[in-house]
Amino acid sequence: MATHTAIRQPVSTVQVTDDSIVIRIVRPAAAGGDQAAGVSAATSGAVRESRAARLGFAARVDSFAGVVMWHRYREIYALLREKCAEAEAGAGSTSEVYGRIYDPLCTIAASYAAAAGVRQFTAERFVERAVACAERIPAVGALLRDGLIPDAWFARVVEQTSLINDLGLLALIDAEIAYRLMGMGGLSAKRVESVVAAVVAEHDPDAVTLTREQVRAYKKVMVNPLNEGMSELIVTASAEDVRIAKETLDAVIAGVCPKDPRTKQVRRSDAAMSRLNGTAFTCQCGADDCSAELSDEQINTRCARVVLHVVVREETLDGTSDLPAMMDGFGPISAEHVREIADRSDAASRDLDLADLLDHQAQPGNSYRPTATLDTVVRALFGVCTAPGCTEPAFAADLDHVCEYNHRAPAAGGPTCLCNLNPKCRFHHGLKTSVEDWIDDQIIDANGVIWTEVTTPEGFAVRQQALNTWLLPEAGLIPCTHAPVAATRRESGHAEFGPRRTKSRTQAKHEYRMARRAANRRLREEEQARELAADGQPDF
Repeated sequence: MATHTAIRQPVSTVQVTDDSIVIRIVRPAAAGGDQAAGVSAATSGAVRESRAARLGFAARVDSFAGVVMWHRYREIYALLREKCAEAEAGAGSTSEVYGRIYDPLCTIAASYAAAAGVRQFTAERFVERAVACAERIPAVGALLRDGLIPDAWFARVVEQTSLINDLGLLALIDAEIAYRLMGMGGLSAKRVESVVAAVVAEHDPDAVTLTREQVRAYKKVMVNPLNEGMSELIVTASAEDVRIAKETLDAVIAGVCPKDPRTKQVRRSDAAMSRLNGTAFTCQCGADDCSAELSDEQINTRCARVVLHVVVREETLDGTSDLPAMMDGFGPISAEHVREIADRSDAASRDLDLADLLDHQAQPGNSYRPTATLDTVVRALFGVCTAPGCTEPAFAADLDHVCEYNHRAPAAGGPTCLCNLNPKCRFHHGLKTSVEDWIDDQIIDANGVIWTEVTTPEGFAVRQQALNTWLLPEAGLIPCTHAPVAATRRESGHAEFGPRRTKSRTQAKHEYRMARRAANRRLREEEQARELAADGQPDF
C-alpha cells in the first residue's frame, strides 16, 4: 500500500494512500484555567496561543474537505475516461448513442445522481467540475487539494473560466490564477473571484465580454410570487446601471427621520416601488415633528451626488492595453467594458497622477487629511474594506490611519501616507478603534507589495495582499514623504496641574500597538521556523 500523497498541517494530518484517506484532526485544548481567566491571565502568552489555536480550529478545520473533494473529482473523472474509451472503441451499447444526448458524461452523471441522491443537472455540474479539475485548470485544482480554497470557491473559478476555448491560453491563465492566489495571503470568496476576473479579463477579454453580452442580451424583469401577500421583482441590467440604481435608492431613503421604524432593506424596497410607480416616498414615523427631508428637490439634490467610481489605467482607455479596470462595489471589468462606460454621456474622467504623491500626500495645512490623489490611490489599491472577509466597497468606507494619528503631536503618531492608510467600513473601523487587542498592521515588502495583517484579540493573525496590486503595482514603490516618527516624549505645558503621566493616551496606545505587532511578527516567524524544522513538508 504505497502512499502517494501526504499533506500536513500543524497538529493535524491527512495521509492519502492507494486505498484510503486517513484524516487525523487534533482539537486544541484550552490552556489551564482559561475558562475563568481574569484580565492578567487573558494577556498571558499561553492563554493567547490557546485561544488563537481554538479560533483557527473553528474557522479553518474544514480545509481538510478540499483534499477529499479533489479525490472525489479524481474518481469520477477516471470513470468518465473509462466510459469515453469504451464508447470510442465501440464497446457495448454506448457506441450507438455516443455524441448524442446520452453521451458518456450524461450517463456517468446519471449514475452519480442515483448514487448521491441528487438531480441530473446537479450531477452533470459535478462531473464538469471534475473534468475542469483534471484537464482545464489543474493548477487551481491543486489549491483545492491542498486546502487553500474550498470547493465552493473552486466552482466559481470553473464558471469564470468556462468560456476560454484556447487550451494553451487556458493553461497560462490557470497557472497565473494559482500563482496569484498562493501569494495573496488570506483569501475569501470575493478576493478569489476578483483575482480570477482580473486575470481572465487581461488575457482573454472575449471570455468576459461574452458573459457580459449574454447578460446584456437577456436584460429582463422577472416577477416571482413568494406567498399570498408578497412577490419579488428581479431586474437584470448592466453592472454599472445596477450599482447606480442601488446608490440612488440609498440617497432617497437617507431623507427619512431617525424615528422611521423600517429596516434599511424595507425602506429600499418601498423607495424602489415609489419611484417605479410614480408615487411619493414618505417617512413612516407618524410623528408630528417629523424631520424627514423627502421633497422632490431634496431627493434630487442627494441623487445628483451619486457617483460610481471606476479606476482604469490610461493605456487601457486609449486602447494600447487590455488590462482590466476596477469598478467600485463590483470588481474587475474588461477593457472593452470600461471603454464603453467612458463613452457614456454621463461619465466624467479625471486623471490620477501617481507622481503627485512624490511631492506631498497630506493636504497642505492639514496633515491629517490625505490629498485627493492619495485618497483615490488607497481606495483603488485595496478595493474593499481591509478586514478579512469583508466586501464593503472601498469608496464607501472610511480611510483609517493604521497607526493612530496623534492630533496633539503629529510627528509622534501615525503619518498620513500610503504606508499607513487603508479603507475600513464603518463597522470594522469602530471595531479596530474600540475593541482591546484588535490589532491591525500594514507592511510594504522589499518588492513594493503592500500587505495588511489583522490579529484578533485571541491572537489569530490573517495577512493578505492589497487586492488590486495588479492594477497599481507601482504604488508600493513610491517613497514616503514623511519624516521618521519621533520617539515619545514628556508632554510640555501645565503638567503640574494634571495627572503625572509621562506620555499621552494616544502615545501610550501607539506604543502598545507597535509592541503587539512586533510580538506577533516574532511569534509567526518562530512558528514558521519550527514547522520547517519538523519534517520539511509543506503546510496544509
